[in-house]
Amino acid sequence: MPGYSSPTDRAARLFTLLLLLCLAIVGAALVLQHRYQLDPCPWCIAQRIGYLLVALIALVAALHRPASRGITVYAGLALLCALAGAAAATWHVFLQRDPVASRACAGSALERLLDASRLGHVVPPLFQYDGPCTLKPWALLGLSVPEWSLAGFVLLALFSLALPFLARR
Repeated sequence: MPGYSSPTDRAARLFTLLLLLCLAIVGAALVLQHRYQLDPCPWCIAQRIGYLLVALIALVAALHRPASRGITVYAGLALLCALAGAAAATWHVFLQRDPVASRACAGSALERLLDASRLGHVVPPLFQYDGPCTLKPWALLGLSVPEWSLAGFVLLALFSLALPFLARR
């Protein structure tokens, strides 16, 4: 039937959109890093990992083209990763606002975990960090990078939450 689109087809397009949104956000972070020399900190890298996990789930879902229950499962996984990323961004915003807590960034468990994983050595342009967690060297409309990242994760979480319903419309 012309113009008919099944929930599976709509879900594949929605997951592709989710993938592209995540890649655009990571791309913007890479532009800030490599074009404007805004070196990421460990919490920035944690947020990139969150975006890339949502992107990976969206890619697998778009390629898999699951039925109804699978759409919900993939959307739920994307939602969980987006919420974890939002938690990392929230903590990063807190670190930038509290000078006492910000000292905990250097030598933190996250920094040790990233060092142990050697991600920065495997894909340096994407995962190598050198910046401090506390600086706010860049802002757009009054929001710092972690604040924009938090907004991005909230939007991705809302999109992931709505995705199963949108696919069935």
